[in-house]
Amino acid sequence: MYACDNDVVDRQVVNLEYEGGVTASFTMIAFTPFTPFTPFTHRKTRIFGTRGSLDGDGVSGTITDFVTGEEETLVLGVDGPDAGSGHGGGDARLVDAFLDALAARDPGLILSDPATSLESHLVAWAAERSRRTGTVESLPG
Repeated sequence: MYACDNDVVDRQVVNLEYEGGVTASFTMIAFTPFTPFTPFTHRKTRIFGTRGSLDGDGVSGTITDFVTGEEETLVLGVDGPDAGSGHGGGDARLVDAFLDALAARDPGLILSDPATSLESHLVAWAAERSRRTGTVESLPG
């Protein structure tokens, strides 16, 4: 990978401003600790809001209420992500959910409608354009 023309980002910070002035920042870092006993660390997600946070690794998530100090940990009911299985196992789960929805004739089994999925991809593509060109990007709408 070091001796090719790979231009995939290995770290990135994206700042977003939504309608109404709500802001968010997204930080992605490709590297994780590596030891002989834990060859890959699962992806970690940390979301901070005004009143609380969510901290998860794809297997469990902890919700912390900043006002009360209460914490609740939820087991998500999925096997641990596999770094070699396509987006931490997410690709296979996406296909499984789609096939389950078709088999059951129940679109409610798909958790993201096409418009929401497209919007998230438009944001990702705008972040990539910004990275490559050094510009501030805006989405239509």
